[in-house]
Amino acid sequence: MKLAIPYYSQFFDVTDALWQPRACGVSCLKMLIEARGLKTPSLDMMIADGIILGAYSENGWLHEGLIALGKKYGAELSRKEFRKKDADVETAERLNKEGVEFIVQTLEEGNPIIVSVIKNFEVRDKFHMVVIVGMKKEVGEVQGFYYHDPDHKVREEAENLFVPIDIFRANWRRMVIF
Repeated sequence: MKLAIPYYSQFFDVTDALWQPRACGVSCLKMLIEARGLKTPSLDMMIADGIILGAYSENGWLHEGLIALGKKYGAELSRKEFRKKDADVETAERLNKEGVEFIVQTLEEGNPIIVSVIKNFEVRDKFHMVVIVGMKKEVGEVQGFYYHDPDHKVREEAENLFVPIDIFRANWRRMVIF
């Protein structure tokens, strides 16, 4: 199943070249808000508003800041973490499983969800955000997720991408905005 969610690119839809490589969080936010039927200004305006609100730090877009920015445009959003500092392996695996179940439940309710990941699900030192827009299930088991990635320079290659569940579980940062 795939939800019909608008797509925005941090390259095509952001005019300021300095912000293009840094606009994943706000691009995902625009997709999430518009999926709810709410209007948003241009990504350039959203970036400017986000800076004023303190939603961006030297490490990237802050989840709390994106939630505050969403509120400015009428969206009531929340965040959740499925991780714990210094967690033992069993706890980390349980939290990962709970997080994936939460994503599945959110999708089944007809809502997309922003997740923090590592870039392309493989570049360990590059944090990124994508919008999960669907999932593939076989015999009741989740096989993977479909997602919109704002960090692509070819629009047709950025929508409804697929990540297998094992790669997702190993490489998401266990933080969501919904």
